[in-house]
Amino acid sequence: MIQAERSFWESELYERTYDLIVIGGGLTGQSTAHFFKKKNPKASVMVLDRGFFPIGASTRNAGFACFGSVTEHMADMKIEEESKIIDRIRRRFNGLKLLRSTLGDENLDYREPGAYEIFTDEQVYDDALDHIDICNRWLKEAAGVEEVYEQTEHNGFPAISIKHEGCLHPGKMMKTLYQKNLDLEFRWQSQVQNINVELAQVTLSNGIELNADRLAIATNSFTSKLLPELDIKPGRGFVFVTKPIPDLKWQGTYHYDAGYYYFRGIGENRMLLGGARSLDIDVETTTEFGTNQKIRDHLIQFADEVLELPHNWEIEKEWSGIMGFTSTKSPILKKVSGKTVIAAGLSGMGVALGMQLGREASELVI
Repeated sequence: MIQAERSFWESELYERTYDLIVIGGGLTGQSTAHFFKKKNPKASVMVLDRGFFPIGASTRNAGFACFGSVTEHMADMKIEEESKIIDRIRRRFNGLKLLRSTLGDENLDYREPGAYEIFTDEQVYDDALDHIDICNRWLKEAAGVEEVYEQTEHNGFPAISIKHEGCLHPGKMMKTLYQKNLDLEFRWQSQVQNINVELAQVTLSNGIELNADRLAIATNSFTSKLLPELDIKPGRGFVFVTKPIPDLKWQGTYHYDAGYYYFRGIGENRMLLGGARSLDIDVETTTEFGTNQKIRDHLIQFADEVLELPHNWEIEKEWSGIMGFTSTKSPILKKVSGKTVIAAGLSGMGVALGMQLGREASELVI
């Protein structure tokens, strides 16, 4: 680490109190800063992130613009009351609308082919069909759309089609948002060591101390490192993309097993496949990036035996991202002091919820 005393000129620039400091440069954090600055154009706003670019989940997800499959909603019914599930669906749906209207579909590579949830277990499929009506009622109440879920068949599998779901390019999403935020101050590779939520004071690992009138914490899966008392657990997600596969039959967006598996076609006949965190949930409850070989091998087997990809398919790129989950899957948005707001715990729905949650946080922090 470079050791250098601060000059008179630097002191003038940096030893000041910001109107708002946002910890976390992902979709939620940058959205919080964006909407705060939009309402307060003369405000001084700084965004801090520990990475060279956002490294949690915002640019490392699968690019699903979705609001939930039937079996995911069924799983949610076991841990959450109906009114809160409907509210969460509403926020997901509105969040996607806000994201698209703010950044523009062309800048997101947004497509809306609809989606399918496929099934390999007859009993699970029958149970899901029994829940179609209630899930359609929820979508109508939450978003005013009708007959979203419908019984069908796809590529030889029993399936439920899902209207209005889409997909996008997470990297272009974050690049476009960053370009809209050039009037903000960014400090990348700035590891936060300690925060004082009462004083809105931030201490970095290099010893630099920053002060603000308001503080927003949008660190999602890594929030437990700063505020361990909050109910947010990390969840690592593994994803890979294949080399081009001629005549790939999986061109849409797909869900399987309560949303734990997800796959989609991407440009030039490549397929993205990820998930299966449920196979080794304790090990995957981690903030460490990396590959769980058990899950990797299982997803390859799933691609071979269930999706029946041609025998010579190959992986071109693989990676992991870290999500943040609450016990009920509802995000946490609240004031933790008179000066500090927390917006985190998006529970695997960051693309749908991130910008909406950020806007709500910007209103709460004022």
